Amino acid sequence: MRVVILTSTRNGIASEVLPVLCKNKNLNVVNVILARDAIADRKKHLRRKILKTCRIGILGALNGIRIRDWYADKEVNDIASLCQSFNVPLSETPCTNSDETRKLFREAKADLGLSLGNAYIAKSVFSIPRHGMVNIHMELLPDFQGAQSIIWPIYEGIEETGFTIHQIDTKIDTGDILYQSRYAIQFYPTLKETVEKNLLLTKSKIPEAFSYVCEHYENLKDQSETQERGKSYTTPTIWQFFRMARNCRAMYRRSLTGVVPGNPDPETS
Repeated sequence: MRVVILTSTRNGIASEVLPVLCKNKNLNVVNVILARDAIADRKKHLRRKILKTCRIGILGALNGIRIRDWYADKEVNDIASLCQSFNVPLSETPCTNSDETRKLFREAKADLGLSLGNAYIAKSVFSIPRHGMVNIHMELLPDFQGAQSIIWPIYEGIEETGFTIHQIDTKIDTGDILYQSRYAIQFYPTLKETVEKNLLLTKSKIPEAFSYVCEHYENLKDQSETQERGKSYTTPTIWQFFRMARNCRAMYRRSLTGVVPGNPDPETS
């Protein structure tokens, strides 16, 4: 299986997945494409940012910037040095959906493309590999489309999280499900600690899962699950965030006492 990786981050999930893929003798990573700037149309991007801020409020937007650090890959090697170590070509393009990106995809003649740390990918890009492209969403689909990991299940009073590897289509997080892993959220005294420690668990599982999906892609594609109608999430408003924090504290207390799951916090019903 000839694989090409597309990423928009030098120090992200691609750096964790690449070494595992390179050690799989049934896979050949033919190129890693690093999009230096994921934004092709800055005016359109700014307009979306303004509309989103109007929906979630100034405080929600500022809080969203603050919690980005919870999701950052703090101790990950630079993708360029890893490509050099594993003798994998690294190519850089101006942005994700650029002509240069499309040209590199066509030249790679890959069987499968992997999206690792990108925003929206256009059909003109994801349709080039023989089997298209797959993406990792660090939440369970279709229940949490577009959601930041961990916080939205807690908001909904759900004690389970996971990740989903799915086929890329023309919408966000709606493609056929190829692989999914579910597990219980481990609760800690604060929402920040709960998010960070559970993300470490999630990220530790993803590289081997991607290796498995790439190696067994054709069988998994035949057995893939079409997503039914899901629910889409975005950055929380400040009031939604307060509910997340309250629910997390209640779930943590319950985890210490072994109370049977129910509504995590009567105040949020």
